[in-house]
Amino acid sequence: MTLNTWPAEQSILLQGWILRSAAGYTKRANSVNPLYGTDESDDEIRKKVKLAEAYYVDAGLKPVFKITPYIQPADLDKILEGSGYSVVEPSSVRVLDLNRLPAPNSQYSLQIQNECSEEWLNVFAELTELSHENRKTLHRMLSASTLKQGYALLLKEGVPIACGLGIIQHGYMGIYDIVTAQAHRRQGMAEQLLMGMLHWGKQQGASSSFLQVVQANRGACALYDKLGFEEIYQYWYRVRN
Repeated sequence: MTLNTWPAEQSILLQGWILRSAAGYTKRANSVNPLYGTDESDDEIRKKVKLAEAYYVDAGLKPVFKITPYIQPADLDKILEGSGYSVVEPSSVRVLDLNRLPAPNSQYSLQIQNECSEEWLNVFAELTELSHENRKTLHRMLSASTLKQGYALLLKEGVPIACGLGIIQHGYMGIYDIVTAQAHRRQGMAEQLLMGMLHWGKQQGASSSFLQVVQANRGACALYDKLGFEEIYQYWYRVRN
């Protein structure tokens, strides 16, 4: 679901591994996902790693592997470590039962649209200082998806102060791109935005929500803890030194 709700521009199959790329925008969309495998020797796995590396080098990208508890082969992380790959961005995957949501209580206006509008893109790009090229890549990625999407803007006196994205598949809503304007942080805006998005997802038929958060982002982790999101597993990336 995380692969489907955050789409790449290209996905290449390599003997059970999915090599995803999207012009370098986000590691999620530009990394090797070792989902399946066969009985292979360490030498065969290293050759497979080399093939994956060549794909990213040819694409002008740095090779990145996403490591979860479910990777195949199970010892790939140790092999990558021995090949000069370092751990970056340890992250947590969390889920929430939407049937236990408290009633929404927002002081501000929440707008949720089904399409990736110029307004939403402009707000997100401004709040995150997104480059022009990455903005175009993000638009291509999201516009190509056929899943149910909700582009959310939280407004104060008509001015967007926070934004986020919800994407629904098979009764689960993935939460992405939650960001609040610098001048309005630590004021509960992200919580109000998320609560509105979660209720929207429930109205669209979702029964659960999931998200991925970098563990070093303590503020976001604390907010998700407060809302009741529970960790189901951790992952990290391996990047060549």
